[in-house]
Amino acid sequence: MNVIQEFGTALSLHGKAFSFIRKNGLSWTFLIPIALFLILLTVGLYSIGELTDYLTMKILYNYVYDGFVSSLLLILFRILFFIVIGMWGGYIIVIIMSPFLAYISEKTEKIITGNDYPFNLSQFINDVIRGILLALRNFCMEMLISIVFFLCSFFTAAMAAPFVSVILFLVSAYFYGFSFIDYTNERRKLSVKQSVRYVSQRKAMSCGHGFIFALLLYIPVLGVALSSFYAIIATVAATMHVLEIENQQLA
Repeated sequence: MNVIQEFGTALSLHGKAFSFIRKNGLSWTFLIPIALFLILLTVGLYSIGELTDYLTMKILYNYVYDGFVSSLLLILFRILFFIVIGMWGGYIIVIIMSPFLAYISEKTEKIITGNDYPFNLSQFINDVIRGILLALRNFCMEMLISIVFFLCSFFTAAMAAPFVSVILFLVSAYFYGFSFIDYTNERRKLSVKQSVRYVSQRKAMSCGHGFIFALLLYIPVLGVALSSFYAIIATVAATMHVLEIENQQLA
């Protein structure tokens, strides 16, 4: 299968994944990311308010304090909060939802193949830690690649900027897709190194499963909420894709 076919197969499975979720009584899972997003938003905005009060009352009060300064700080912190969410919201979602997405992936495999994985608390904790560490690893790798491309852009023509932007977007999609695929790889007892090798051999597949998730993050404010919702679909699709590959290999 060539790169375009592999990418197209990954994207086509997302439509099937949505139908799969509805037909198998998993629609309730969409309530989880909505609740998590509302909690994240509430806690974030509340913390910003508390931080603003602390700075204005404890630190700035002795120098200059009035309602204008307090309001200005509150606005600046809120803007910074949404900038951080916009830049790194995807990885925040993957890290927070890692235990739930692992469950969704396992449930998907059980419905399709009948394979059952008895619950084991220590294994569950290990899986959660692995998912978080992998997301952090992918985040660091993406940041490193982005910095390299950003520095290189200073030495290229201005017309190359759109090309660099596309490359960085695909890099982001690749690492998000990697996280969605790894939930199944983990159940196959693949080490992180082995999972990296597995995904690196299927780059188009990984980009396909992270493509829409990464694209949704470009929508201001609502992008994080929509992508957290879509992470479930991407995880189901990635699980289905790995199972298809295994069936083809057995055939």
